[in-house]
Amino acid sequence: MVLAWNDTAVAYPRDGSLAALFEEQADRSPDAPALRFGDDTLSYRELDERANQLSHALAQLGVGAEARVGLCLGYGADWVVGALAAVKLAAAYVPLDPDYPVDRLAYMAEDSGVQVVLVRSTTAERLAGTAVRLVDLDEVAPAITAAPLGSPAHSAHPDHLAYIMYTSGSTGRPKGVAVTHRNVIRLVRGVDYVDFRPGDSVAQCSNISFDAATFEVWGALLNGAQLVGISRDGILDPARLGERIRGEGIDILFLTTSLGMQVARDRPAALDGLRCFVFGGEQADPHALRALLAHGAPQRTVNGYGPTETTTFAAAHECHGLGPGDTVVPIGRPLSNTTMYVLDESLEPVPAGVEGELHIGGDGVARGYVNRPGLTADRFVPDHLGGVPGRRLYRTGDRARHRPDGTVEVLGRFDRQLKVRGFRIEPGEIEDCLLRTGLVRHATVQPWHDTAGDTHLVGYVVPAEPEVTTEVVRARLSDELPDYLVPHLLVSLPALPLTANGKLDMRALPDPTGQFRDRADVSAPGTPSERMIADVWREVLGGTEVGRQDSFFELGGHSLKATQVVIRVSAAVGAQVPLRLLFDHQTLAAFAAAVDGLAAEPDRAAAAGPARPANNARGSVADLLAAFEQPNRGAAA
Repeated sequence: MVLAWNDTAVAYPRDGSLAALFEEQADRSPDAPALRFGDDTLSYRELDERANQLSHALAQLGVGAEARVGLCLGYGADWVVGALAAVKLAAAYVPLDPDYPVDRLAYMAEDSGVQVVLVRSTTAERLAGTAVRLVDLDEVAPAITAAPLGSPAHSAHPDHLAYIMYTSGSTGRPKGVAVTHRNVIRLVRGVDYVDFRPGDSVAQCSNISFDAATFEVWGALLNGAQLVGISRDGILDPARLGERIRGEGIDILFLTTSLGMQVARDRPAALDGLRCFVFGGEQADPHALRALLAHGAPQRTVNGYGPTETTTFAAAHECHGLGPGDTVVPIGRPLSNTTMYVLDESLEPVPAGVEGELHIGGDGVARGYVNRPGLTADRFVPDHLGGVPGRRLYRTGDRARHRPDGTVEVLGRFDRQLKVRGFRIEPGEIEDCLLRTGLVRHATVQPWHDTAGDTHLVGYVVPAEPEVTTEVVRARLSDELPDYLVPHLLVSLPALPLTANGKLDMRALPDPTGQFRDRADVSAPGTPSERMIADVWREVLGGTEVGRQDSFFELGGHSLKATQVVIRVSAAVGAQVPLRLLFDHQTLAAFAAAVDGLAAEPDRAAAAGPARPANNARGSVADLLAAFEQPNRGAAA
């Protein structure tokens, strides 16, 4: 268990840097395609030169080794260019999702210590009220295009920071995980769980604020492959996803387990043509995986496992088949240059078949948490088993056990941390936010499993005043937390139930769907379309009573369940119902009317969503323009 099952050392460029390894690919195949996001296509030479120009501009603003560069750019090629420009200076990039609440973005920018934040005119408003220095790429474009095309002088060390990624924190604030160049290189070079090849097309589906993007971006760019952006709308609809996979010639795709298993259940043919399909983020559904394997899975179907603190993936299991009695899909064995141990409370290995806490070591273990020395010391402990002085193990908090053949199963958690639709969630962060609103006196956030087996967040709250409604509480939470942290259901109670010992009585918490089933004000569906769609909503939402003016999302729906709805409604009406239609028409009556209109005009395209309003806030423009008044386009700094 300690030696043979962790004999994973293989040769890889562990002393390299992300910039140097990317530049090797650019020198080897300068005209090969590097990335494509919609109409924005760049070869390796073009991507290298664009990143070089931006890095020269950042250097003029004082960005250097270990500096932090915020990326508030959203979906597209910009953030890849920005990340590459940062690591060329041995600086670290900090993804800042422009869809996050303003206060959360401000906290992340301040906590990480960003020196500058790259924005567009459409995202600048998100940080306009903060003290951070904004660089609007739209306004400084003339200065950047006048910058040298050659690479800046850089001497990044493998132990320099590459990025800081924020995850949910149990203390009420997100915590930043500091990841190094070596951590990332270990993930995508010298590995056997996925076969990156020059000329491959690797899908980029993940939000930049989640570490699956590390696998996608650097897996492609450090191996001579092409990164192909697929928008959110193209991911959530299995039919459109299949079209994109075939149309773009995608070879390698990662999806969160929730989405991947939904595709496996509803349209496994969407994954046809892939050479490698990787899913991960939470426990997989064995029934859905069996359906995919029975259909004929991609050449390699891999269950990837790993917390952000060990750089995306620490283990992988190639799925060939499941036994009829298998109820858990294993996470497999450690990746190359990675170790995994199942330990007891004394940090000693337990025998195969016995539960313990999973600990992870090797070159993927991150530096630690930003500005959290105490938490870092608690979760990153000395590696007394690996035989290399100074190495550390990350305590995952996952309950796990070894199978007799050495593969590992994860069975749950030792703490309250949850995984919902691939998102890592600390209920304590949500509870803290609820209490800080001043709208509630007591709160608890718990997981709830619907009849379909899906996990939801439910917030039970005791209002501070009688006039405080759950709608008011939800609105305030939405101002403070990303959508994935806002409970799907909020239940108002006069008091939280307690045991005789004064602890929360979990068993006495009411069924959260009771507030919908027991309503007297439900307006019954009227038209044939309303009745048909109400039946679909009930099936998808787990039996919830549906009224004409009920919102799908307030009843507990989310993007994955919305996908199930449009697939079933499309089949019922004989016309393709776009996913966007449900987001734009969220009540039963409005959605049914929109579906009727679509069925009458099947060629009508879904309306485009409103663009984010522009903002006039600008920053650092004069510095950049002055820096490049005398362009020297051919020289390297």
